[in-house]
Amino acid sequence: MPKTLRLVLPHGLMLVASVLLYWAATRIDADTGGGHRIGPDAWPRAIIVFMGLLCAWEITKRLVLGSRGAAGGEAAAGAQAEPITHRGRLAAGIAIVFAYVLTVPWIGFFVATLLFLAAFTWFGGLRRPVLVAITSVAGSLVLVVMFMRVAYISLPLGEGPFKALSIALLAAIGVT
Repeated sequence: MPKTLRLVLPHGLMLVASVLLYWAATRIDADTGGGHRIGPDAWPRAIIVFMGLLCAWEITKRLVLGSRGAAGGEAAAGAQAEPITHRGRLAAGIAIVFAYVLTVPWIGFFVATLLFLAAFTWFGGLRRPVLVAITSVAGSLVLVVMFMRVAYISLPLGEGPFKALSIALLAAIGVT
């Protein structure tokens, strides 16, 4: 296979998949009741368009820069760099994702996301507790606002005291 084709083939296939997925997304029939809200059909289309644009960008970059612009290209000296492996971090990351998926229904989206972001950044190597706490709280709040106020997506509230916390948080950001 020619080197140029090998560089762009994965992203070319994803670009074709983007076009096909967008075509399928145009078949989503969502009645928004004539309101001014964005319907559920808008989000898949937006993500697919973004994916297609990223693929087109990567294809262009690889055609212009060649292997220098591709991820995993050769090192500057011409020799292959040894990959850095962190199997413990990888295992911790996978476990954290599974724990997040399993706990969201019980502790709610906000608390689960806060804990997820804190654990993921901590096990990823960021060892500054104040920074981890700030980014976790801020990230969770931003995601709650994005999903609830912008995208109008219901999120798990949790059970017991977690549900009460979630309801108080939603009231504070103006979601009824």
